[in-house]
Amino acid sequence: MSSSSKIMIALILAILSLGVVMYIFADDLLTNPYERTYQITYEPNGGELSGNIPETYTPGDKLYLPSAYKEGELLAGWYLDKDLTIEFDGKTAGMYGDIKLYAAWVINLSGHTITFSKSGYYERGFNSYTLSGYLTCTYLYYSEAKKSYYIQNDDITTYTYTNIGSESYTEAGSTAYWGAETDRTVKYGGTETIKTAQGLVECDVYIFTYPNGGVEKHWDSVDSWITYKMEYTYTYGTILKSEYKVTYTYISDGMTDQEIECELDIYEGYNVTVSGASSSTYSPGQQISLTASTADGTAFGGWYDESLNLISKNETYTFIIGGPTVLYAFNSNQYDLTVASDEEIDLDSLTGLKNGSYDIIQVDTGAEDTSMRGLYTFSDGGSYRIEAESEGKLYFFNLKVTGDVDRTFTWKYSGHEYTVTLGIDYDDYLYAVGYYAPDERWTDSTNNYSHDKSFVILSYTDERMAPYMEELVDKLIAELSKQYRSISETTLLNYLLAFTQYIEYQSDEEYMDLEEYWKFPLETLFDQGGDCEDTSILFCALAHQSREKLGMDYKTAIVLLPSHMAGAVKLSGDRAWSYCETTSTRYRVGDVPSDMKYYFPNGWDCEILEIA
Repeated sequence: MSSSSKIMIALILAILSLGVVMYIFADDLLTNPYERTYQITYEPNGGELSGNIPETYTPGDKLYLPSAYKEGELLAGWYLDKDLTIEFDGKTAGMYGDIKLYAAWVINLSGHTITFSKSGYYERGFNSYTLSGYLTCTYLYYSEAKKSYYIQNDDITTYTYTNIGSESYTEAGSTAYWGAETDRTVKYGGTETIKTAQGLVECDVYIFTYPNGGVEKHWDSVDSWITYKMEYTYTYGTILKSEYKVTYTYISDGMTDQEIECELDIYEGYNVTVSGASSSTYSPGQQISLTASTADGTAFGGWYDESLNLISKNETYTFIIGGPTVLYAFNSNQYDLTVASDEEIDLDSLTGLKNGSYDIIQVDTGAEDTSMRGLYTFSDGGSYRIEAESEGKLYFFNLKVTGDVDRTFTWKYSGHEYTVTLGIDYDDYLYAVGYYAPDERWTDSTNNYSHDKSFVILSYTDERMAPYMEELVDKLIAELSKQYRSISETTLLNYLLAFTQYIEYQSDEEYMDLEEYWKFPLETLFDQGGDCEDTSILFCALAHQSREKLGMDYKTAIVLLPSHMAGAVKLSGDRAWSYCETTSTRYRVGDVPSDMKYYFPNGWDCEILEIA
């Protein structure tokens, strides 16, 4: 074949090839790229794919991406780039072309624990305290549905009041929650290098703000999962500010055994039946839906957790098991049953159970007891909580026991020890509790001070409360008379002051779950504790009644101070009031704590209310 023929053939072939290419190109131009199907490939980065694995998509599809498994790690998401900067959520609207998805992994914290030391303070005037202790957080289980860990916090805190002698108390508690359900907003605060138990560590700083205005800062390691420091601050008030601050400092971290099967204990309240539980044990991550129904005449009160915190008011409660779980399905009754003290009770007959075993908790004191035979005698009146097991089911009852409750008080004055016992009928105590509603239990400077004084006056004028004050004053004077033939005003008042100072200091936040809750003396005596307002009211009531008994001529008053209350007396012949601090044994009549000298007696925020 001649060279010219070869050239001609090559030219013809080239033209034909170009025609094919132009045809394909033209076809692409005529087809909408958003209507085509594209390929999906995966780079699991050391993991193994599982579940449904989509291999193609049409733009606009919502893809349900595959799960993946990798030893010791959790799938943190799928990304469109190997540098893991463009996260893919499965939505393909606006996309076209083949894609490759890259798996991102984070350490699986399930079973990991981290322990912090605690230190801090609550600055609230004379009632300030410091706190110390430990917090251990355990990551129990991770839920892909919630994108969150189920976390258990075990907390031990010691509170020490700085102005009230060496008064302190230690509180231990345990709570469990899903991390993602914590109500707060977060802001990134950059990086900071801090000193830790493991030396200098570079940390990411995150700032969380809670609905109440509290602010919490976290210092999280840049290179690991560990949080090395947390600092929570809450400030409220304007002119007289109160501040709460606590710092958590990393001590150690470790591992604990993970729950393979989680027990679910459900306590049914009186006339409440729960359905929906198919077993008593579940695997972590299982979703459960429970429904509470009530008998006629009974209203549902809500679902409560192990610490008796309200979880839901809805009759149907749906949740994911994250660890061992205890739930209570309450009715709305204050009391389910009423019995008398000092009488043997058949608990099976009372509750309608068969061969029940009973845990009996005295709500007012926290004392616990058990009964395996169903027979029990309540020695004191009061509120009781009964948790029972019968025929494989758990039950819960609120019980009111009528009758007297003995309260014994021991204190020291001038080198001698004194003891008195007072019997209080539980119904009379409930009468005092119900006399004022909680929102009437505290008044500020904008209100009528006669209401404040009523807490003292009613203790010896009200027909149900007065007999107790009468009896107590008679016993106090009788005890003092054993040591003193002649009782002076100063001796009597220091003796009564010592009595109130030996009563346990109990903050309203801790014991009443309220910021301020003023008690009648009968309540303080029943509780055998109270804060500065409660013991000051008690002291003024005792001093007033003792004056009447002994025919003395001094005067009494309550003193309202910034974040504090005290008593005051004006001795016969004196023109000035003498301060009476009721919360600490370090003070006698006339001694003014250093923190209060600015206010008493002529400070800008001090009110002395004489008791008539």
